[in-house]
Amino acid sequence: MLPDPLVIKGNLNLENSQIRQLPNTLTVNGNLNLAYSDIEYLPAQLHIGGYLNLAHSKIAAISEGLQVQGDLSLMGTQLTKLPSHLYVGGDLYLANSSITELPEYLVVKGNIYLGGVTITYIPDQAQIDGTIFQ
Repeated sequence: MLPDPLVIKGNLNLENSQIRQLPNTLTVNGNLNLAYSDIEYLPAQLHIGGYLNLAHSKIAAISEGLQVQGDLSLMGTQLTKLPSHLYVGGDLYLANSSITELPEYLVVKGNIYLGGVTITYIPDQAQIDGTIFQ
C-alpha cells in the first residue's frame, strides 16, 4: 500500500505492477507509467506534470476533469468512454481501445492517434490543436 497523500517529485513507474489502487491524493511532477498494470481506477485528486501511460492496463474509468500535462496513452485498454473536461497537454493515443466517441469539452494540445479505432462523434466543444490520425 502506498502512503496517502503521496507526492513524487520525479517519475513514477508502476509498469507491470500488481498494485490495484493508488492513493486518494497523488501528485506526480514527472511521468506516471501504469502500462500493463492492474490499476482499474484513478484517484480523483490526481495531478500529473508529464505523461500518463495507461496502455494495456485494466483501467475501467477515468474521473471527469482529469488533466495530463503531457501525452495520454490509452492504447489497448477496455475503456469505452472518456470523461468530459479531459485535458491532454500532448498527444492522445487511442489505438486498439474501445473508445468510439470523444467527450464534451475535450482539450488535446497535440495530435490524436486512432490506430484504426473509428470515432463516430466529435463534439463541437472539443478543442484539438493537432491532427487526428487514423
